[in-house]
Amino acid sequence: MDGTPDKTLLELVAAGDKSAMRALYDRYAPGMRRFAENWLADKNDAADIVHEAMLDIWRNAGKFAGRSSVKSWMYTITRNKAVDRNRRSKRVVLDEPPVELEDDSPGPEAVIGAFQDAKAVRACIDKLSPTHRSAVLLAFFEGLTYQEIADIEGRPVGTIKTRIMHAKTLLMHCLTSSGLDDTRR
Repeated sequence: MDGTPDKTLLELVAAGDKSAMRALYDRYAPGMRRFAENWLADKNDAADIVHEAMLDIWRNAGKFAGRSSVKSWMYTITRNKAVDRNRRSKRVVLDEPPVELEDDSPGPEAVIGAFQDAKAVRACIDKLSPTHRSAVLLAFFEGLTYQEIADIEGRPVGTIKTRIMHAKTLLMHCLTSSGLDDTRR
């Protein structure tokens, strides 16, 4: 089932096909776990969230309306579970107001490709706020579009673009100030 389209797998899951569910799990659970880790302080909580999300996907596969991609739908369920877990633990997550700005910040290749030290990049990513970190990881590491990220986050596309623009600028500053700018080598 490796090459089976997501939508077909989800239809099979809705019909009770466990091997289709396993295929979706294998395909998306690792990324969903990394995504959940950005919302939660505990990696065990993130793993629990992914399992809860997968159970919801199993139970509700037949309710998928197709207004987004299957991947976006699965990540939205994961995000909602993580937000609920944060609410229950009384963590406060602040969001920035939606602001439309033109993105003249460096592209992802300039930000990440210019630096060789993956450990330093990860350290800088970890310093970002949860909203910025989430947007960067979904865009650059999970390959989601701005629209898919907006669907997952429940925010306008402009807000997502702004978050990514700010995150790239913050990453560039962090990496440059840590002495990893390749022009200094």
